Amino acid sequence: MYSLKNKKDIDNILKYHRAKDMVNIMTFFPRLSPVDDLVVILDEEDYIKNKDRLLNLTSIRNGNPINEPCMKSIPVKEIDPNYIEVIKEIKKENKNGILILFHLNVKPTERYERYAGISIGISLGKTIYIDAVGKGFDGREVLKGISCHERYSIPWSDIRKINIDNFKNYNTFIISKDNYLKSREERINYLVSCGLSQKELDDNIPKKYKEIPDFIWLDIIKNIIKPLEKEEDFLRSCGFLEFNLSGHTEGKRFRPWQMVDDKRM
Repeated sequence: MYSLKNKKDIDNILKYHRAKDMVNIMTFFPRLSPVDDLVVILDEEDYIKNKDRLLNLTSIRNGNPINEPCMKSIPVKEIDPNYIEVIKEIKKENKNGILILFHLNVKPTERYERYAGISIGISLGKTIYIDAVGKGFDGREVLKGISCHERYSIPWSDIRKINIDNFKNYNTFIISKDNYLKSREERINYLVSCGLSQKELDDNIPKKYKEIPDFIWLDIIKNIIKPLEKEEDFLRSCGFLEFNLSGHTEGKRFRPWQMVDDKRM
């Protein structure tokens, strides 16, 4: 097991997709990440040996070595998952796959309650691209190119002048009514496959698209877009020329899970 709390383990954690992405955002945007503790579990034996030390780490992802293409996400259908069975599913997909367990510093919401899923693509010194999906969706749809409800393009030279009053001037796309309904149906089908209630989803995911609230965009302007200019030289020195911040909202804030650089995108 590799633990974020053990400094000697961090280099090993960075050898795995998704674990590296999560550590990146904690490093470069520490106020944004909802994750405050993380471990990498190598296999069943590793989990069993460390089980009693993992009781507070109840959120799950999977990963694999960064010298391989990033493996697909393994869906977790149960609220209280069987970790051994999850590890078995990971190993079926990739013998080098690992289980990532982590703790959130926010109270997680239901997947149908979130205001938005957002992917922010950054071409350092050039352009900021934003793809977003609305209520009941998350970063999965935009990061994987499954769906997009709103899109924005912001020239780097406009970072200083952008504010909530002119933000919508940078909008380049809003989904049509028919395409939104199609994306809604696909989203509900996916969440049902993850064990959520069809009725709960139908009641809570809007049947007509409602644009993402301004308070979400204000949060992103204040905590991501504006600081990018200040951090440009630091990010460049660390090799982050093309990267992506993605995740979903928790409450009235965007809390991205990961920072993916151009080597993985």
